[in-house]
Amino acid sequence: MLVVFPVGFDEKFIVRALVRKRKNVNGLETGDRLLAIVPEGYQKDQRTVNAISSIKNIASPIIGEERFVILEVPPNGEEIVVRIAQAIRENLTNDRLVLAVLSGGMRPLIVSTLLALLSVQDVRVIVESDFENLSGHISLELGSFLAPSNRRWVRIICGLLEDKSVRKISEELGVSPATISNELKEMAKYHLVKAEKPDGRAPKYRATKAGELYLKVKGEECHEV
Repeated sequence: MLVVFPVGFDEKFIVRALVRKRKNVNGLETGDRLLAIVPEGYQKDQRTVNAISSIKNIASPIIGEERFVILEVPPNGEEIVVRIAQAIRENLTNDRLVLAVLSGGMRPLIVSTLLALLSVQDVRVIVESDFENLSGHISLELGSFLAPSNRRWVRIICGLLEDKSVRKISEELGVSPATISNELKEMAKYHLVKAEKPDGRAPKYRATKAGELYLKVKGEECHEV
């Protein structure tokens, strides 16, 4: 997992995200990488330096100091987005999972980080942000919002949620199983579905949390399709 986060004067939100337990996504582990985004010349602000030092002290024993990357960006909107996007691509881990912690740092850096994530292809991105009063946080899969509107995809997700087979879904939609399989592969790029291969057989797909969110984002309900 690659954890991306703008750094401000306070590290508590980032630390909370690093140790947070999630369903199917653990906290920081060996092999993960951190990408801290700061403005050029951040060394002049002791509060930011202290925040980075605190995060390093927690993360380095787990991932190693060499896997903690600090990216300094200039005060230029376009250049910020380009540099962050490039750094994300260069630091992706093998699982191509990105956790974007957008709870701290300058607002332009937060916006630029989100825009940069929109340009990175074939990755799973989880965006998290904590409430300032520490009452909770939001956690959303970016793929749910990036996936195109597709009526057939809605029907497929609903079918999977009802535990229907690919063949059954294809019969209901009046297309071949091969067509549904191709659609599923496209949907998997947005992590709306996940392929599982039991005992080396043909993959069986299931709808993910992102797939369920996709239905809500598109204003769809399964009993209406």
